[in-house]
Amino acid sequence: MDTNQLKNLVRVGIVSSVNGAACRARVIFPDKDNLVSEELPVIQIGANGTEGYYLPEVGTSVLCLFLPNPSGKGMASGFILGAYYTKSKSPSETDESVRSVKFPDGSFVKYDHGTITINAASKIILKAPVININ
Repeated sequence: MDTNQLKNLVRVGIVSSVNGAACRARVIFPDKDNLVSEELPVIQIGANGTEGYYLPEVGTSVLCLFLPNPSGKGMASGFILGAYYTKSKSPSETDESVRSVKFPDGSFVKYDHGTITINAASKIILKAPVININ
């Protein structure tokens, strides 16, 4: 494998479009004259019995991994490993033991030292055969 191939295995880019049904996204690479990838699968926490579903939003900075390219597929054979914060977009949490997911409409789920907070911008729906609140 030559040096050029190695340089292109791990790339940083910005999501340019998403395909929710396929859980894939296209990524633009500003350092490559705004080259746009094919639709790349987004790595999830599970995709079988336990499933995750998360797509980065358009404009999100992401880290991509591409497979070695002996077939000539180029930017078509790779994955989006995940998003990361940048100097212009820092995390909204600062305590390393807090876990949270925040959404564009202001809704969030937050774990903070044994306390779980759920804040919904519209409504909360709980479905179960039995729900105990104490």
